[in-house]
Amino acid sequence: MREFINHEKFDGIEKRIFDVKDYMDNNGFNLFTISSYGSHLENFHSDIIALLLNPKERHKLSHTFLDLFIKFLNSKGFCIQKDDYRNSEVLRETGRIDIWIKDSISKKSIIIENKINNAGDMDDQIERYYNYAIENGFSVDCVIYLSLNGNKIAPLTDNKEINDIILNVSAFSNNQDDLYHSWILGCYEVSKNNEDCSSFIYQYGKLLKHLSKMGIDKDIKNDFYEIVSQGTGLEKMKAITELANGLEEYRADLFIEKIGKNYAPFKKTYRYKPWHWLFENLIIDNILYKLDVHFYTGKVRIDFWNPNEDDDRSIIADKLDSIGLYEDFEEYGFGNGMYKEFVVSPIKSLKEIDNEVLQYIQVFFEKLR
Repeated sequence: MREFINHEKFDGIEKRIFDVKDYMDNNGFNLFTISSYGSHLENFHSDIIALLLNPKERHKLSHTFLDLFIKFLNSKGFCIQKDDYRNSEVLRETGRIDIWIKDSISKKSIIIENKINNAGDMDDQIERYYNYAIENGFSVDCVIYLSLNGNKIAPLTDNKEINDIILNVSAFSNNQDDLYHSWILGCYEVSKNNEDCSSFIYQYGKLLKHLSKMGIDKDIKNDFYEIVSQGTGLEKMKAITELANGLEEYRADLFIEKIGKNYAPFKKTYRYKPWHWLFENLIIDNILYKLDVHFYTGKVRIDFWNPNEDDDRSIIADKLDSIGLYEDFEEYGFGNGMYKEFVVSPIKSLKEIDNEVLQYIQVFFEKLR
């Protein structure tokens, strides 16, 4: 088990996971996630993408974003001429097409089918959109099937000509081929002199990363997958998971085993929860005192308190002060009590913290006695 845990691919894993979580949290802070209504709707994303692609829209950067989009499509094997879209319109929900880019002079068009929120596919949906464009006198250069992270792909049609121009694109999957890296970032870079536009694009990019989440920690998960796929790795992982799930309970076991019978002046111990010991029945000057010791992942907390809510909070503070430990504790613990936490850190291991707690509690009992 030690060899499994010390595998080289686990080196620095805790920092890598922390960085990923921090990155996800930061992307969750954006204008579009403030409201519970909007960003979960496909129309919302189609409106934003269409706005950026439309040369006549309020970004006032003319064809800049559309040209970058065509450049992205050409990098995927298409051969679309920017000049064929100098007179383009970007329409929403025309012929039920999510986004239709069409040029009335060249009679060229591009269809975008937005599935960012994983909506289902209607029967013959793509064929109908393609046929709608053809029936209205426009050829179709490309049909973009846009999903959130690339797991959803366009259904094949019975028409090879249509299948050949379908391009599956992920909004964000943390690779250079997704829409974020291939287009959104480019739009952001060229709009930096336009504060309103660049901040809008920046916030939308954060939203896509926040919604996707997948891919940000892809490298970590891939390393883990490779390790557990080797030999008995999967069985070891299951065993370690089971042990980890019971670790707080085991730490509580070790603690009470070392305390033994030496918990006077308290007269009774009680296991309130598997990871939580309660010392009680200490009465001094008609005041009842209790002490809780709880073992959490990465920390231990102790609460010294009085269960009588009618008593003044200062009772606990005065008692701690009388034994010289007031400065160690924080206010607003359980009941009318005060609390102290012992936290695992890069310079204090879990075992060192648990030993520190044991020694502190033993001193605490002694001072109370």
